[in-house]
Amino acid sequence: MIEQQTFHYGASYSPLIFDEAEWEKDLVLMHKSGMNLIRLGDVHASWDRIEPREGFFEFEKLGRFYSKANDFGIKIIISTGASSPPLWLAKKHPDLPLLSNTGQRYPLGASYHWACIHHPGYQIALERYICALLEFTAQQPNHFGWQITNEIGFPFLPAREESILGLYCYCDHCGAKFREWIKEKYQSLEAVTQAWSWGTTNYVYNDWADIFPPESMPAAWAGVTKWIDWRLFWQQAFAEYAGWQHQLIRQRDHDHPTSVNTFNFKGYDRFGTFMGLDQWQIAKKVDHIGYDLYPGSGNKMASRPEHISIFLDHGRSVAQSVGRDFWLHEIESGPIGGWVMGPDFNTRPQDVTNYVMDSLGHDVKLILFMPWREWDYQPLHWGALVDLDGKPTKRYQSALELGNFIRDHNEFLMQAHAPRGEVAILESKPNAIFFRGIDEEEQLFTAQRGAYRAFWEAGYSVDFITPEQVFSGSANPYRVIVMPMMGLLDVDLSEMLAEYVNNGGTLVGFSRCGTLDSRGWYQHNLPISGLRKAFGIERVEPDRLDGVQIDFNGELFDGWWNRDMVIPEKETKVLATFLDQYPAVTLSSYGSGNAIYLASQCDSGHLKNGQSILAQIIKQVLPQLGIHPRFKLEYTQKKHREIDPHLLIGADRVWVLISNYLRTASQTRLSIDLRDQKAIEVKRIWPKEGVIDWSQKSEELLMSFSLDSEEVSVIEIILEN
Repeated sequence: MIEQQTFHYGASYSPLIFDEAEWEKDLVLMHKSGMNLIRLGDVHASWDRIEPREGFFEFEKLGRFYSKANDFGIKIIISTGASSPPLWLAKKHPDLPLLSNTGQRYPLGASYHWACIHHPGYQIALERYICALLEFTAQQPNHFGWQITNEIGFPFLPAREESILGLYCYCDHCGAKFREWIKEKYQSLEAVTQAWSWGTTNYVYNDWADIFPPESMPAAWAGVTKWIDWRLFWQQAFAEYAGWQHQLIRQRDHDHPTSVNTFNFKGYDRFGTFMGLDQWQIAKKVDHIGYDLYPGSGNKMASRPEHISIFLDHGRSVAQSVGRDFWLHEIESGPIGGWVMGPDFNTRPQDVTNYVMDSLGHDVKLILFMPWREWDYQPLHWGALVDLDGKPTKRYQSALELGNFIRDHNEFLMQAHAPRGEVAILESKPNAIFFRGIDEEEQLFTAQRGAYRAFWEAGYSVDFITPEQVFSGSANPYRVIVMPMMGLLDVDLSEMLAEYVNNGGTLVGFSRCGTLDSRGWYQHNLPISGLRKAFGIERVEPDRLDGVQIDFNGELFDGWWNRDMVIPEKETKVLATFLDQYPAVTLSSYGSGNAIYLASQCDSGHLKNGQSILAQIIKQVLPQLGIHPRFKLEYTQKKHREIDPHLLIGADRVWVLISNYLRTASQTRLSIDLRDQKAIEVKRIWPKEGVIDWSQKSEELLMSFSLDSEEVSVIEIILEN
């Protein structure tokens, strides 16, 4: 991995479509605001403008822009252009567009990523184009690095058929690749026949040519295992597609980093199961993983106050799983969402400040606003720091102040890091694929959000992990592993989770946990072996909830959606019961650790019910197990976590970056566990320097301060050597 020493801060810009006479005006403003990086070629005017005809490259104008940017000390990150092939390539290969399960080609002129990544003609043309880009960038002293394609995966906007969004691509090239993948996985046709027998229609496969992709989802009573295989195939295919471009670049360019920009929790596709996204796999193939942050799109914060934190924590977790820096290739810069009757959200200067400071608090090491300036030819609200004529807005002033702050504190921001979370949420791609296949993706999303938010509101830092990290042992340092709506779970993984508990960890599970294996087949005995040992439960049977409430310490709580009929082992404690006396929450000790089982979907219930039993378990039970949050926060008008602090820890100091989402001033008391470190000075350094009332008792640092309405504040704690 190529190390970077400078925090890169900038914006996306489209020099090939803007008037060349306006470049300097934009670059002057960028330089004034502390920007040192421009992203270009993501979608607008990339491959098609540079190679307007096959084999004919026009780099002169782009070269002039590189030179002009270099005059202002600004570097360039350029996209490989893979998401938007030129029209001449589509005319040359009429079968290039994606082919749906109903035999329709994806329409030209619609969303990007319309071309089949397995098409040989596309691969040859893209390799030639990337090689031409490499020759060009080798001559540019301010070339910074590479963005591989743009928001990798299938198109995320439906073009013709809303109901089958993402069931692409079914062309012969993809069918052949899928058969190769299945042959490598199963080795024999007998194994395929057995694995794919789940369904109302059972086929015997007598020839590898008989293998074809599923054309319907499990919700239509089609094969579950076949559907899971098909989506896992695409996740691996897109990861390898990123890796192929990375290797093409590395053959000629050893000095500039590669990256991929992606996202999670998108409205059309919460977990990337249709788009073919496995961020964890992709991160292994490039130098840096990046996410695109748009809180205003769909006005997410109005219904999901945890959105920014959960989104950034997921991206940070993916990056740190492979020891990479976490980048933001796109961050909302202005009013966004909707066409002329929009926007969804009128992004203000305060929002720009919140987004950037929250990103810094989540260990982001590169930030690019999207865009610098909107496009008059596309009447879709997508933000901007300057108006259509390039005149600065008030948002630009916020970006300027932030840029100067980042520049002044570059050294600390590059060497400091967010600490590992106390809590980890276990997520699994097969689990997500299955639940999307049976039309329960939104329930899974609600469960993951509910689990995250319950711990987040209690002051815990939360990371995300995968089964691979459980197997490798890298998940062992977490105090708590939570499994929201983890319906699919293999016996081997359950044994590793039991070993995690045996070694001192705390495992939290919910109803229906481990009901199916990774193929989507029913487990014969529940709970499965590892969970049986960890949770101290003899038997579990599924049941309806039917409105039966839960009694916890004399207080009644609602369950959610369903419940399990639990028969606990004799040594297992029953912490709460349904009113018909069946256990609702159990606590078991196993080895040096503990496991908590909530026999209803209390992860989702945290968001759905007025009172959350999960919140009470976190508040009352975890401290008894010696598990405490790093933050304790008190302020007026508190409902959830409207004031959101995050830590960056350096060699001799700690920063607390605080975003106040309340639209009123607030008196705030914040306690931080410094973990064996002693403070010698505490002061506010943003938005202006100021004194903080503080004291330290043992490891606990107590601070009292006031925050203005929607104020973002940075507090610096100097540590004793």
